Amino acid sequence: AIEEAELKRIEKIGTPQTVAELLALRRDRDKSGSSNRSVVQKDSVKVSDDGKTLSFALRVQIDVQKPELLMEQMGVSELYRDTLGKATLEGDDGFIMAVFGSALETDFGGVDGVALRDS
Repeated sequence: AIEEAELKRIEKIGTPQTVAELLALRRDRDKSGSSNRSVVQKDSVKVSDDGKTLSFALRVQIDVQKPELLMEQMGVSELYRDTLGKATLEGDDGFIMAVFGSALETDFGGVDGVALRDS
């Protein structure tokens, strides 16, 4: 029964990949205006040694109305938003606190990406 479940570690909730996908799905559901789903980058999913912190990266394609204009202005025909997520279990109750930081793929390689990865 759920009342007897030990929810002190991420792995007790589900596989790290599954937990990251559920968090991404919830985040996508809370966003308005976009039908594109975030994809969890499989090689990015990591759990801390104590099992209480899950780190992962997401990527979502952004709808572009005029790809030719985007190519002219930015040198790309598609836009992606890269997101870093971190989820922590602080108590023994199974509640997860999740935070996300994101930037356009074109900015992620610069100072914005460095700031996100270092935080």
